[in-house]
Amino acid sequence: MIGTKIKNLRLKKGYSITRLAERARISKSYLSHLEKGLNSNPSIHMLEKIAFSLNTTIDELIESESNNSIFSSKLSLNNEWLYLIEEAINDGMTKEEFNEFHCYLKFRKKMNTLID
Repeated sequence: MIGTKIKNLRLKKGYSITRLAERARISKSYLSHLEKGLNSNPSIHMLEKIAFSLNTTIDELIESESNNSIFSSKLSLNNEWLYLIEEAINDGMTKEEFNEFHCYLKFRKKMNTLID
């Protein structure tokens, strides 16, 4: 669980929840909810802020107990795909917008096959 990982790293650094929240410039209640597992799906932006404040990486935060990264799966993302996703996030694209765009592209592809 990501919240447990954040809490363990925070305690290892000797940070109070208040100190980490201030360093990461996020609310104490948001951080508390993460650590308690009440919010188990933080945005990449929030993970970046927390990871930076703990002097670690997002991979370290999301890495599971068995050392399998969240990106370890049958479908491996190469660096080019990761870069494109990161750019979309940096440009302010939300998960909802990404999903809508993906649905639109599938629709367009389907329409093109019907026209041809």
